[in-house]
Amino acid sequence: MYTSHRVDNDTIRVPRGIEPDRYRDLSTDVWALADRDGRYLMRIYGEVLRRRSRPVLSHLSAARLWGLPILGPWPHAVHVCGGRNHVQSSTEEIVWHRDYLSDTDITEVGGLLTTSRLRTMLDLALTQPFRSAVISLDAALQERFVLPGGVVLPPVRKERLLERVSALGADPRAGRAREAASFADGRSSSSGQSLSRATMRVSRLPLPALQAVYQHSTGEDRVDFRWEPRFHIRRHTVLGEFDCEVRRDADPGRLSRLAGPGRVLTQWRWADALHPARLGAVLAAAGLRVES
Repeated sequence: MYTSHRVDNDTIRVPRGIEPDRYRDLSTDVWALADRDGRYLMRIYGEVLRRRSRPVLSHLSAARLWGLPILGPWPHAVHVCGGRNHVQSSTEEIVWHRDYLSDTDITEVGGLLTTSRLRTMLDLALTQPFRSAVISLDAALQERFVLPGGVVLPPVRKERLLERVSALGADPRAGRAREAASFADGRSSSSGQSLSRATMRVSRLPLPALQAVYQHSTGEDRVDFRWEPRFHIRRHTVLGEFDCEVRRDADPGRLSRLAGPGRVLTQWRWADALHPARLGAVLAAAGLRVES
């Protein structure tokens, strides 16, 4: 539920639980200036603060606490796990999940109870669309995992996630979870790279090797994706980069080195990675062919 407050002649609807007269550190001004990411986090805190007992945040709300990205905007509702015997119904403000949680499935992040990183990964694999799940799982599998506050945590190994998926048994969602968990790769270093990989998968495009490295006289050049010559119409090695909107370094010779003899370099942006037809067109223009 929301309460209304006036800020600079505008009416701002603030989630109940974080009204400025109750929590000065979560003021109406902060809400008005926050982006979607920040507002969802405030909705999470607001939902927790107005409850007598400490709920266990789960699914997309747990993903937000862990700093795991998703595809698209955060939802409106806060996700909470109440256990198998929970009787409350979900509303527009809160989604109740009735999954069983073991003691090891529950931890604390930012002063809030939430599902563990591994359990959150499992829940996302079970419930989210393939491409969004891959984006979240790739981030969760990073060798150097950093919480939003800057705390570095030990990595979660992919084998542990696959074990949890295997333990689902006859759960009808197991196939969906297995597909996302099997495809996830912690070497993907950005949401854009993860989205690109997932779009290639759903488009049935040839899948590349990740984080290819090319040595040169003064160091090395690293590139997001590399396809073997057998995937190119002229038998060239194809190199691909997602984040061409951002200049990677001040080395003006990097791109020319990567696009050396026998290699083709192509680049794309978020809008291309988001739409399968556009990404397919970019790769086709570079000479990549669909694997037969």
